[in-house]
This record gives sequence, structure tokens and C-alpha cells, in this order.
Amino acid sequence: MYELFDRFAERYDLHTPPDHYRHDHAFVLATAAAFGTRCRLLDVGCGTGVLLEKALRAGLIANGIDASEGMVSVARSRVGERGVAVRRMQEIDEEGAYDLVVALSWTLNYSADQDELRDVLRCMHRALRPGGRVLLQVAHAMNVDGLQMEDREPGPSGVADDVVFTYRFVCLNPEGSQMRAEYGYSCRSTDERLRENHLLHVTDVHAVVRCAREVGFGEVEIYDSWRRDPFQRSASPFVSGAKGREP
Repeated sequence: MYELFDRFAERYDLHTPPDHYRHDHAFVLATAAAFGTRCRLLDVGCGTGVLLEKALRAGLIANGIDASEGMVSVARSRVGERGVAVRRMQEIDEEGAYDLVVALSWTLNYSADQDELRDVLRCMHRALRPGGRVLLQVAHAMNVDGLQMEDREPGPSGVADDVVFTYRFVCLNPEGSQMRAEYGYSCRSTDERLRENHLLHVTDVHAVVRCAREVGFGEVEIYDSWRRDPFQRSASPFVSGAKGREP
């Protein structure tokens, strides 16, 4: 387990404030709205529970899983014990339980290879009701620029620029199937520092689409962003696919 998601889970909302993903979350909620207010949603890699909290407020029946005990602990402090579990995406075992299964922030790219990705997608397909849908945000290595970026945020004391978060994404091979995410976290007021590299796999959105189709998803589309614009330059596109309805 990467320390950024585990030992430093309680700091995650400091360097990546909940507001950062408001557009992505709004995209999810708009997708869920098509299933009505009783939409059953599974957030895979739910992190600190920000999307879960929004989904519950919108009246959805929302559950979340995450492999990190640290992340789940933070999520439970936000939305309560019920509906949040420590579980790997490879262990999804429900059948016909959800209308929408969501995996944001490159969760799927922590699969070891395409075989494991297909297994995960097969689990998601089985967990959906007929007519249900997946919404996946994945990495596309061929569109990363390799530049180091930096965000500055208030720390626990509220002082501006107390927290500094650096990140850089590097494509590792010509076919774009692997990517390295380089993260750095520091907080001046608490004298905390972390530098960590994450290895991501199947970082070609077209390979993800092929795997989704191979396990039975139809109506598979790629969007450049939450705007649902055609895929072109994004390093973090969305993939949407549907489970067919029973005859």
C-alpha cells in the first residue's frame, strides 16, 4: 500500500481539497440521475469519501470500497460506518446490485496488467443490474507532458501555502502502457514530508476500452473530460460503458 493513501490518508484532503474534483463528481451525479433518486452506486477506490458524501446528500444509495484502511477510516468519519468497506477492487463479488459503478482518479490503473484489469471489469459487470453503467477515469500515458507541477494549500493551522504538493507524470514506454506518477507532500507547520513514486499499468485508454468490450460492456465511449467532449488530448479521460438489458 502506498503511504500517500495509507499512513498519510488523514492528510489527503489537505493537499487535494474536496473542491478539486467538483466537476468530476458533478459528472458522476448527473450520470446517476438518469437512474432516478434511488440509484444504487458503488464508488470503487472511494478515498476519503468526498463523492460518497455528495451522493448520499443527493439521495442515492451509495456504497464505497477502498483497499486502504487509512482512506476508509477518513471516509467513515465523513459519511459514517455504514456502506464503506476496506476491500480491493479485485474482490467485488456482488451480483446485480448496482445501477452505476464508478472508479475515479486512476483507480483502475493500479491493476497489475490487462489480465487483472479484465478480471476487475468482469467483477464490475457482474455487480451491475441489467442496463447499469460503469464510469471510469483512467490514465492515458501518451498525453502526459512530464512537467512537474505544484499546488499550495493552507495547512492544519490555516496558514496559506503551508502545504505543498508536487506531482509529475512520466510515460515509461513507447506504447504508453505504463506510467510513473511522482508525488511529493510537505507541510511546514507539522514538519511532515513524503516523496513517493506510483507505478501505473494499462495506461492506454484504448486498451481499457478493449478490455471493457471483451468482458461484455457495450455502448463504450471515451470522453476527454467531465464535459463529455470527444477524446483527444486528455491524460485523464473517462470511459463509459453499459451492461446490456436482459431480453
